[in-house]
Amino acid sequence: MTDGENYRGVTRPRGPALAIGEACDFYTGVPDSVLAPVIELLPGYVPASRENHAVAVAFGVRLGGGRPCVLMQNSGLGLMVDAVFGLQNLYKLGVLLIISCRGELPWEEIQHQEWGRKTNSVLRIMGITAFDIADKMDIVRLAANLAFDKERPVAIKVHRGNLG
Repeated sequence: MTDGENYRGVTRPRGPALAIGEACDFYTGVPDSVLAPVIELLPGYVPASRENHAVAVAFGVRLGGGRPCVLMQNSGLGLMVDAVFGLQNLYKLGVLLIISCRGELPWEEIQHQEWGRKTNSVLRIMGITAFDIADKMDIVRLAANLAFDKERPVAIKVHRGNLG
């Protein structure tokens, strides 16, 4: 069986979902339509109601030795700032953040457009190294290794259409 084939009704992860699945062992976040093609293929994904809650759960997973991944929209960056500063940064624990970049297209909602313009600046101000999934497929492994070897938050930005 090859990656992505359907076997007994279960589709195996492929592409970015496979890379994320191999780089981490726990997945949480706020469900998002851009991230849906990946979320539905991650084993044991735990949905969160808010991004700061997802970061807190990921913190506990990392304390226990896991390799957590938080999937979220860029509009959730504002909600997770204090959790990242007060948990991951304070205790120097890594987390991989997969951030969908909403607001890059002119037809998206006004509040998403604002976040689309500010995402890179917010990540830079927070001191979070950010990669773009469009750069290359190995970027997931590189970002995860940086997050967990250096024990700090690292982000990968994804865009509409480059996950499905």
